[in-house]
Amino acid sequence: MNRLQSIDSPDAWFHSSFEVDPWSTAQELLAARDDAVSNGWSGELPEAETGGVASSPLLQTLAAAEKAPGQLAPSLADDVAELVTALNSPLSLGINELILQHAERSFPHIWQVIIAKLRSRGIKVSEAVTANTQLRLTLLTAETEWEAAENSARWISAAGNESTAVVASDSTAVLDHFLAEHSLPAVGAGTPSVWRPQDQLIPLFFEVIWGPPNIQLLAEFLTLPGSPVRRAAARLLLGALRAEPGIGGDAWKAAVADIERDEQLGPDLALILDQMFSTGLLLEEKGVSGTELAERSEWLAARLRARAAIDETAKSTAALLQRILALTAPLTRVSRRDLRRIIASVISPTAISLVAAEASPWLRLGHLAELTDEVDHVLWWGFQNAGAPRPRRWDAQDVDTLALVGVHLSSREELSALEVAQTLSGATRTKNLVLVQIQQRDGERVEGNPLLEALVAAQQSVKAQTMADRLAAITVSPADLTDSTGHWSLAGRRSQLVKVSPHRATAPLPVHVVAPNPALLPERISYTQLSTLLGCSLAWVLKHKSHLRVPDAADVPTGNKMLGIFAHKVVEVLQERLRKEHRAVPQLAEVKTVIDRLLPELASELLLPGQKHRLAGVRATIETTVLMFFQQLQRGGVVLQEMEKAFSKDLSLIAGGSEVTVAVEGRVDAVGIDAAGRTAVVDLKWTNSEKYLREDVQQGEALQLALYQWALNDGDVSPQSPAAYFMLKQGTFASAHPEFGPALQAAQDAPELWRKAIRAVEFTVDEVLSGRITATQRVEDVLAEGELSAAALAAEQERLHRKPNCTYCNFGTLCGVKGDYS
Repeated sequence: MNRLQSIDSPDAWFHSSFEVDPWSTAQELLAARDDAVSNGWSGELPEAETGGVASSPLLQTLAAAEKAPGQLAPSLADDVAELVTALNSPLSLGINELILQHAERSFPHIWQVIIAKLRSRGIKVSEAVTANTQLRLTLLTAETEWEAAENSARWISAAGNESTAVVASDSTAVLDHFLAEHSLPAVGAGTPSVWRPQDQLIPLFFEVIWGPPNIQLLAEFLTLPGSPVRRAAARLLLGALRAEPGIGGDAWKAAVADIERDEQLGPDLALILDQMFSTGLLLEEKGVSGTELAERSEWLAARLRARAAIDETAKSTAALLQRILALTAPLTRVSRRDLRRIIASVISPTAISLVAAEASPWLRLGHLAELTDEVDHVLWWGFQNAGAPRPRRWDAQDVDTLALVGVHLSSREELSALEVAQTLSGATRTKNLVLVQIQQRDGERVEGNPLLEALVAAQQSVKAQTMADRLAAITVSPADLTDSTGHWSLAGRRSQLVKVSPHRATAPLPVHVVAPNPALLPERISYTQLSTLLGCSLAWVLKHKSHLRVPDAADVPTGNKMLGIFAHKVVEVLQERLRKEHRAVPQLAEVKTVIDRLLPELASELLLPGQKHRLAGVRATIETTVLMFFQQLQRGGVVLQEMEKAFSKDLSLIAGGSEVTVAVEGRVDAVGIDAAGRTAVVDLKWTNSEKYLREDVQQGEALQLALYQWALNDGDVSPQSPAAYFMLKQGTFASAHPEFGPALQAAQDAPELWRKAIRAVEFTVDEVLSGRITATQRVEDVLAEGELSAAALAAEQERLHRKPNCTYCNFGTLCGVKGDYS
C-alpha cells in the first residue's frame, strides 16, 4: 500500500481504481507481483527495443512498485525466488540425493532451474521408478455424504489397515461419526470455515463499534463463546436489547447503571462498555483514522492479552488484531469497506475438525499426490473437492514480456497437466484405489472432478471402450453393494450384514402423563402466560416451569416485534408530553421529532445501510396512525390518563379440589376514562393483518381486553367497560364500544367471556396439577373419527377455547407438530 502511494499520480495507470478502492487495488497488484516473483522475476523489465515487445501498464506498475521505498512482508513467493540465489552459496546443503516423484520436465520452469542448480552442486537427481502394478479402480457414487460415509467406514472396518492410506480432501465429520460406530479412530480432517468463534471475534468487534449500531451483531458479539465482555455484563446488556432493540434508551441506561453498581463489574467497566457500544460509536462520515481505530481497539487487545496465558486461541487472535492495526495505523482515513477487506485478508478461514484426529493404523493424506510410499489400499474421501487452486490468468503480452527476462509463467494447461501427473504418480503406488464421490450436498448438486477421467484413461483396457463405458464399469452405488443374503462387498473387502427389525421414529405423545405435582401451580401469571396456558399446557410447562428458552442473541426483537415496541414508545412519549400540557392531540411536527429521537434507541435496525426505503415507509405509517389514535380518542370522549400502567390482582380458582390464589400481573398499554367515568383500556398492536383481532372482538373472545378491565376494576367479573385493540400499522381500532369508532357486534359480553375464561383456567390448571400435560395441536392431529375436538368440548362445557399459537412457538420440534420425530 505504501509503495503504491509513493508512485501514485493522477496519470498513473492504477490511479482511478486506487482512489476509489485502495485496499482491493493493492491486494490485486500484490497477488500479480507474488505470482511473477515466485516464477523468478527480479523486478526488471526488458529494454523497450528488445524483441519489439512493449511492457504493459500492469508490468510497468509492478516494476515501479518493486523499486519503490518501503518494506514488504515476507511471503512464500520471495522464499522461492531467494532459494535460487541461495543455491549459489558454496556452503554445504546437507543433501545427497533428490528423488523426483514425477518427470522433471513436468515441473514449472523455476523449479527446473532449482533442480538444475542442485545437480550442478553434485547432488544426485533421479526420478522415482514407477511401479508396474495393475491398479484396481473403484468409484463409489452415493447420493449423499451420509450414504458415502456409512459404506466408506464399513470398507475401512472390513479388514486390517496396516497397508492402507485414507486420503481426506474434504471434512471427515460424517465419516468420523460412522468410524466411531465401528470403534475405529477418527480421521479428523476439517474444512476451512469462517464460523469459528475466535475467527468471528475481531470482525464482529469492528462491526459493533461503528454507528449506526447493528444490535443483532452486537447480541452475537455479547454471546460469542470467548467474548471479551464479561458474562454478567453481557447478560445485562442483552436484557436491555431484548426490551428495547436499540442503543442509548431507558433499558440500555438501566443496564449500564446495574453494571456500575455491581461489585464484581464496577463503574470502570460500565463506562468502557457504554462508550464502546453506545455513546462513542465511530461515524464514517466524520472520518476515522488508523490511530483512532487503534485507540478503540485497545480494550479488546488488553482483554485478549489477559486471556492469552490460559487460552492459546486468544494468543493467536491477539496477534491477528495487532496485524490488522499495523495495516490500518498509517491510514489517515479508514472506511468500513476497507476495514472489512483488510480483516478478510488477514483472518483466513481455519480448518478445525469437530473431532480431533486419532492415532490410526492407516496413513492419512490430504491428496493422492502426497502418496510416496507403496500401500495396498487407498480410500479417497472427498475426491470431488481435491482440486488445485486456480492460477492467475496473465495476458499473452505479459507472458511474452516476462519471458524476455527469463521468467517463464506456466500456462493453465501446463499446471493442470502437472496436477494430473502428480495424481497419476500417486496412483501407481497402490493396487486398490477407491474414489468416493457424492451427488448432492445441502440440496445442491456436486460437480465432478476432472481428475477422474485422467485416472480412468491411465488404466489398461482389454478392448476399445468409450470413456462413458469405462466409467460405468468401475462405478458402484450403495444399493449395488449388498445382495439378498446380506453379503456386502466393495473393492475386495467383504462383510456380512445382519438384518434388523425396522424401527420407525414415533411421534411424541400428544398428552404427557406425569405424577401429580403441586409445583406446577402458577404462582403469578401475565396475560401472555395465561394465553399460552389455555392454548397449550405443554408449551407453558416447558417455558415457565422447565425454563427452556431460545438463545439470548436469537431473542433480540426484529421485524414486527421491533416495530411494535418502537411505535408503542412513540405513543407513550407523546402522551406524557400531552398530559403535562393538558392537550389531547399532538402536532405532526411533535410526532416527527419523537420518532427521530427514538429511532436509535428502539429501532436502530432501520438506520442501517439498505434500510432507507423501509424507514421511509415505517416513518410515514407511524406519523399517520399515531395522530389517528389520539384524534379518535378525542372524538370518542376518552381521556388518556396513563401509558404502561402496572397492575397486580389476585385471582381465586378452584383447582385440585381446593381454592388456590394466583397473582395476575402485567401492564396495560393505554388507560383512560370515558365521558361516563368508566375505565377505558386500549392495547396497541403492530400486525400485518387486523383480521384476527377483529374476529376476536366479534366472537366475544378478546380475553386480553377483558383481563385488563377485570384487573383495573373491583369485583370478580370483568365489567362491560370501553376496551379496544388499536392496530398501529393500519391505524384502526377493533372494539365493541362506539367510543373507538364504528363498533363491532360481539357474540358475548365481557362478563360472560370472563366467566368462561375462569372455567377454562380452572380446567387447565386442574389438569396440569394432576399431571396431565397436553400438546393441544398434536391432540387435534390424532383425533379419531367422530371424536370431539378441543373447541367442541370447550363449548359443550361452557369453557373458553384458545387456539395454540404454534406459528410462533419455539417448542414445535419437541411436541412433534413440525413432523420431525428424530
